[in-house]
Amino acid sequence: MDDARLRQRVKEIAESAENIRDDELFALLDNHIQPFCQIRGLRYDHRNRGGSHHVFTVGTSTFTVAKPHGTSLLKPVYVRSFLDALAEIDLYEQE
Repeated sequence: MDDARLRQRVKEIAESAENIRDDELFALLDNHIQPFCQIRGLRYDHRNRGGSHHVFTVGTSTFTVAKPHGTSLLKPVYVRSFLDALAEIDLYEQE
């Protein structure tokens, strides 16, 4: 995914923060944000020890995303943490 398309996808996530599925966010992070970081020499890490909490490091930001119980939709607070981290690596412009 090129940078412009990646930024557009992140913007779409920001616009519908209440309707983002956990697997959708994890796939974007692992399949697209990770290569973006590697190419630019930025840090990327995804840690999970089999529980419901996933810890991501993107650039210099570390944030947690907890898999929801009873639904696949993430709480907006986790999406905001994701957006804050991406703002630091210039993939999202906060308004």
